[in-house]
Amino acid sequence: MMIIRIKELRNNHRHSQEFIIENTGVDVSHIENGRDTPSVLSISRLCKFYGITLSEFFAPINYPPKE
Repeated sequence: MMIIRIKELRNNHRHSQEFIIENTGVDVSHIENGRDTPSVLSISRLCKFYGITLSEFFAPINYPPKE
């Protein structure tokens, strides 16, 4: 789910993977192809870059209800 959100943010802003890597230091190419799992630090850097909060980053993810 986080991979989808990262791709969505990048594509919505029409940024290439290379542009994000150069401007954030986050290797989104490895994350998007499943080679790496994004760390909290990586997600935090992406949020700062895109001007959103962690809550906003995770908002579109529909978690299953707790029992």
